[in-house]
Amino acid sequence: MASNRQKEIALAAVKLFEQKGYHATSVQDIADEVGLQKGSLYHYIHSKEDLLLQIAHEAITEFNDNLQAVLDTDMSAPEKLVKAVENHITVSVSNMETTTVLLREAFSLGDPQHQVIQDLTDKYVDLWTQVLEEGARSGEFHVREPKVVALAILGACNWVYRWYRQSGQLTPSQVARVFSDMFLNGLTSDNHPGVQQ
Repeated sequence: MASNRQKEIALAAVKLFEQKGYHATSVQDIADEVGLQKGSLYHYIHSKEDLLLQIAHEAITEFNDNLQAVLDTDMSAPEKLVKAVENHITVSVSNMETTTVLLREAFSLGDPQHQVIQDLTDKYVDLWTQVLEEGARSGEFHVREPKVVALAILGACNWVYRWYRQSGQLTPSQVARVFSDMFLNGLTSDNHPGVQQ
């Protein structure tokens, strides 16, 4: 169980990594942010990299746990997709700094720390793929390559951290609805022949 001081240090690291980037943030910067001497900071952390690993691990684990909870329901595949998109965007927007650090800075981790995050990220892609495969089996989705489609959906959802603003016209739930409508219904209207295969 992390102490209040450890949580404070992790929050400071998230803020600095998001603002300055992982490489540009020094241990001294983190110590200054929480009002500790650099030497005292090492009483609470092993290294800056361990802090990044902790932040990224908690973030991707939350995404995984939320999606697993959706998969474990008896909702239809389309309902699961809508809920999964809403969960992803809501979590991303409500934890924008942490999401930014996960998506932008976790690549700075060396092996084997990066592999830990990569394995959890692969698991997340697999869970999305399961939603799509479930819908394909039930005849609710027409999906040729479920994993590729899962990656496309995640690519769109992940990019929200780059452009979403709290002061914008749409709430996270409204953005999620726009995305879900596009993923479920596509872009062509019913009376349009679409692209010939």
